[in-house]
Amino acid sequence: MSELLGRRSALVLLAAMSLALLAGLIAWGPIGIDARDHAYADQRAWFGLPNAANMLSCLPLLAAGAWGWRATRRGHWPAPLRRAWGGFFVSATAAALIGALYHLVPGDTGYLLALAASCTAFVLLGAGALAERVDERIARPRALVLALALPLAALLWVVGQGVHAGAYDLRPLLYLQLLPVLLIPAGAVSLPGAHTRSLDWIVMLGLYALARLADLGDAAILRASGWIAGHTLMHLCVAGVAGWLAYRASAGVAAAAVASRAQTSLNASG
Repeated sequence: MSELLGRRSALVLLAAMSLALLAGLIAWGPIGIDARDHAYADQRAWFGLPNAANMLSCLPLLAAGAWGWRATRRGHWPAPLRRAWGGFFVSATAAALIGALYHLVPGDTGYLLALAASCTAFVLLGAGALAERVDERIARPRALVLALALPLAALLWVVGQGVHAGAYDLRPLLYLQLLPVLLIPAGAVSLPGAHTRSLDWIVMLGLYALARLADLGDAAILRASGWIAGHTLMHLCVAGVAGWLAYRASAGVAAAAVASRAQTSLNASG
């Protein structure tokens, strides 16, 4: 299969998966926030800090986001990728901060803001992956403005609908959160990339899958381990997703520096 045909096939698959996910969420029906959603298994306080494990486990994502943003700014990747993935790291950092504050005082507002920040990060992550492997125009400024508008519009719809109906329906935000996870394999694994490897995306998708499974087994994992809960482990796995991409961005900076020194040496010897 030629590269052009592969890209067209990927775009067709993306469209089909997008429609399938949308149809599935519509058929599922409203997905709201239950009071039990804020009652995580590990509610232990450390030194007067409530929900300490869940709050502190947001900090590795904060560190990974800062690391990745710095590496992306210093890197020599094409501008569309630096914009998309730089935005991803900023959004991941925001999600970590909002998540930490949410766990200090759990409530619907913090939950929605953390979910919206997470959606923004995943939308930009997907835009970067597809810009690298399908078409750089996906991460042009106008396209990224539209990408950023989607989570904001979804959040405003959820809040407005919640005020009107008396209950939130999270499906628009969940759609934006799940869509890149489904779309990335179509463009990031099957097509070649100049700056990241297929293995990188497989690792990140694997870590995210572990994060979701760990969150589902929140209480069971705490009972089995006796010291760490599934939700805490979920935070660490999500930090691993951002950390892996930050590592790849940092490796790109190092490779560019080595190449620059080698060129300078050749010029001097010549």
